[in-house]
Amino acid sequence: MNAQEHPPVFSVKLVLGLVVIATGLILLADSLHWYDAWYLLAWWPLALAAFGLARLIQDGPLRLRGHIWLGFAVAGFISQFGPWGLLERWWPAFLVWGGTVVTLRAIFPQPKLARRGRRNPPSPEPAVSCDPDNESTQVKS
Repeated sequence: MNAQEHPPVFSVKLVLGLVVIATGLILLADSLHWYDAWYLLAWWPLALAAFGLARLIQDGPLRLRGHIWLGFAVAGFISQFGPWGLLERWWPAFLVWGGTVVTLRAIFPQPKLARRGRRNPPSPEPAVSCDPDNESTQVKS
């Protein structure tokens, strides 16, 4: 990585770290009897929404991973705070949302992202011969 290439400031790793820190602080406040943690932990869909937004910012607005995280966050908010039966009535909206994203991806094709785990390994350095009579820098077999 060059000195001019910087990793993105807002990333999924950053969100994960902040979610773990916040969860730890909430549970610490609960164990010290400063605050009842279950009131704050009811907002767990915010963590899913943060992951989804981080994915959309990192990968682009038409990538599916961010929309999947946001879909789970919306479903969590509906099930957590909505009246009973609201999710059962509104689940077709998730189909409309997913179909819209897939249609937009078909209209505006996205470049393929390079897989992080499958980078080309660096080629080995040529071996230097210890034989002073051999002028080649490569050892012959």
